[in-house]
Amino acid sequence: MTSSISNITFGRLAASAFTRDIQQAYAFYRDVLGFTKTFENGDPVGFMILKKDDAELHLSLVKDHKASTTNVASLLVDNVDAFHDVLVAAGVRIVKSLADKDYGLRAFVFADLDGNRIDVGQPTKGAALKPQLFEKQNLSGAGFANCRLAGAAFDDVDLSKAGFSNVKLSGASFEDVDLSKVKISGANLSNLSIDDAKLNGSSFENVDFSEVKISNANLSNLSIDDANLAGMSIDGVLITDLFHAYRLQKGR
Repeated sequence: MTSSISNITFGRLAASAFTRDIQQAYAFYRDVLGFTKTFENGDPVGFMILKKDDAELHLSLVKDHKASTTNVASLLVDNVDAFHDVLVAAGVRIVKSLADKDYGLRAFVFADLDGNRIDVGQPTKGAALKPQLFEKQNLSGAGFANCRLAGAAFDDVDLSKAGFSNVKLSGASFEDVDLSKVKISGANLSNLSIDDAKLNGSSFENVDFSEVKISNANLSNLSIDDANLAGMSIDGVLITDLFHAYRLQKGR
């Protein structure tokens, strides 16, 4: 009986990366890239399967692993600029800078803790980008500058002491997020929503706060300077009404 390759259905094909410390590597892919562990094997653990959305990566423990000078995997994302900004903010080594390529991708290459290189790209033509999702990440002290995060969703993220400069965050949402001692300047925050967040000690300067909705937030020692507050509300009350009530109270 003769078999034809056209009659054989292929299943998943996953990239593999070697690591000298599998637990440290897992923490990197979980905390920085948002991967979830779906399988592990060995005692001690020597193999893991990690997944995020449609991406799958296999980690294998190799004690004498040496970093390769070639890419071990290629990853397509729907917002390469935002992903690049996340990695830079987390201090990840960028091997090849972000640029538009002549083969139809906007791409860059980064290296993980073991020097494994991953090529990341996004088609320069095609469907509109989906908003970026940041979930269960530690981005304390991160720096975001000159980037677009419009419509991004931050859920259960530590952004304490982070900095945002010249960033477009219009329509973004922050839920269960630590924004304490954050510094934001020159940013478009219109239609932003913040719920169940810490904003104590944070400062906002030269920002567009129009139609921003804040609820269930710690606002102690919050500083706002040179901002558009039109339509902004706190716990369902317009900021202009709060100011009016405050002036009346002081006038008594």
